[in-house]
Amino acid sequence: MNKRVAIPVLSFLIFSALLVGCNRSSATSANGAAAPTSSQTIRVGTNLALGTMVPFVANEKGFFQQQGLHVKVVDFADGSPIEAFASGQLDIALLGIAPSAIWQGQGVSLKVVAAANGGGHVLLTRTDSGINNLQQLKGRKVATPKPGTVTDTLFRTHIVKEIAQLDPEKDIQIIPNVAPADMPTALFVTREVDAAITWEPYASEAEMKFKNAKVLYDSAAEWRKAYPGSGQLYPVNVVIARQSFIDAHPSELRKFLAAYAQAIKFINGNPDEANKIIADDLQLDTAVVASARHRIDYTWHVDPDATLKTLEWSKQAGYLKEIPTAAKLFDLGYLPAE
Repeated sequence: MNKRVAIPVLSFLIFSALLVGCNRSSATSANGAAAPTSSQTIRVGTNLALGTMVPFVANEKGFFQQQGLHVKVVDFADGSPIEAFASGQLDIALLGIAPSAIWQGQGVSLKVVAAANGGGHVLLTRTDSGINNLQQLKGRKVATPKPGTVTDTLFRTHIVKEIAQLDPEKDIQIIPNVAPADMPTALFVTREVDAAITWEPYASEAEMKFKNAKVLYDSAAEWRKAYPGSGQLYPVNVVIARQSFIDAHPSELRKFLAAYAQAIKFINGNPDEANKIIADDLQLDTAVVASARHRIDYTWHVDPDATLKTLEWSKQAGYLKEIPTAAKLFDLGYLPAE
């Protein structure tokens, strides 16, 4: 099993030393999987977060080892791994579809090779806020995360502009760059804001902790109403790979994605055991994880149309100059058939 290393996004000067010196090889695993036969070490950047847990679970269950792979999973504890990915220090990364498309548009040579998860965003307010519908957000303060993220564009474009018919720049006092862990404090304790757009498991954790928590908009529930025939929620996080890695190591990528899909099958097919692993890794109560998973899904299947639709939010918000074509953004030929 690999030891995970938390690496601040801006600590580039020490990244290489940490990656080599602090991560143990995945040549052995707790479940006795065979030693990897490939000499290629696949460097995977992700966050220790609910939607991007799959590589951690795959490591803990020995699925990468069973494919004969050396995999180092690096946890970027305080931000996105995209900067290290762009500088060539990672082969694969899990991050939001919006920043993936934005960075590709800025010249980073990458392709989306698999999906990671969908759904999970919740707009919370207080029962005593006087806000009973989205239109009543007008003139109120709303905490949002970093601009340009899926959460930010979902809120500004889809929830505020399309549904509430409000102008996010003029009608709402948006408080940006609020960390999800800090949102409950700002909303329920200090009451600095009237609402907050967050995601799971932070939403479920807040609902369990604060009796006056009120769900104003559940994106997953609304998506299911709007698209009852869809087997997936709206895309959020995806798996990207460097083009140079795809070209040089197609066999390793195929094996990686086979193990990755196996981990998702395990998570979806064994919820109790998977929830326990995820809860332990995230240091959460298992009940919080179980509740949170009602609002997200884990899948390796990419829905190109739905993915490009969510990128419209980024374009309308001004973060993305143009929507990439499916051929430019995706390379799905390495995914397992089923």
